[in-house]
Amino acid sequence: MSASTARRTLLAVFLVLSAVGCSHGGEQPARGPEAPDVRPLSGATASTYADAVRLHDREERAVAACMSARGQTYTAQPRTASARGEETNPYGLLTVRKATQDGYGIVGEYLYRRSTPVPASEPHQAAWQRALTGTPAHRVSLRLPDGVSLAYSTDGCVARARTELYGADWNTVEPVTVGLANRVLDAVEKDPDYLAAVRRWSSCMTKAGHPSKDLQASRQAVDSRLQQAASDETALRALGNDEIRTARADAECQADTGLSEAVRDVQQAVEKRLLTAADRKTVARYVADRRKALAAVNA
Repeated sequence: MSASTARRTLLAVFLVLSAVGCSHGGEQPARGPEAPDVRPLSGATASTYADAVRLHDREERAVAACMSARGQTYTAQPRTASARGEETNPYGLLTVRKATQDGYGIVGEYLYRRSTPVPASEPHQAAWQRALTGTPAHRVSLRLPDGVSLAYSTDGCVARARTELYGADWNTVEPVTVGLANRVLDAVEKDPDYLAAVRRWSSCMTKAGHPSKDLQASRQAVDSRLQQAASDETALRALGNDEIRTARADAECQADTGLSEAVRDVQQAVEKRLLTAADRKTVARYVADRRKALAAVNA
């Protein structure tokens, strides 16, 4: 996509979203300080979009150089995830400001992905695939803290590029840290105090005319309507309006019931209970490796 086309695309997305939310933005006074953006491991695995793109691009260039050295052609792939994807809170926590501007981000993300389709994959010979992802003889298997099993080969260009960028232990440190974050998230969402906080929020949502049993219910309701609305611009705009109204009520109920603060308190207790000294050392290593990689990229 050319720069001018990208600017037109972003402008089109902005105009549609502005029209969708025009009856809600800027009409009500601020509700005080925004609630904390609570994320597992004190946000260790969170990233700004700009940082994610820089690291992705550097890693892709390293993969391409490795493949070239092995006599293979590899085209560096653009990062297709949006800034919205980087910023979405894993618990479903939402600020009034964000809800007013973008709702849950569902219609906005659809418009973004419609304007930036994922590059089509091409078939490649077995030798190319071995060079990229490695061989069975160098296969390593990991059992992550959240129960997920992962395997990769250390001699592939993907693994080599990640090691070059982040350090020798990154292919283990990164997935284990993500697994720890997922384990914390799962434990928080099962905690009695968390469930009580969600019930308070749910009662507020019912009173506001948007019954929702959990933090994903309203999002799922919007998402379920998207496929049909996507083929009709009028229906898509109506869905966007509904999304913003619902998301704003959601965010206001979260603020009124102190949901973010409750999640923060539960998460602190869960992490104190679940994380071992070795776990915390792994997370610290992850943060240090990533910080070092960013410094190198930005140098």
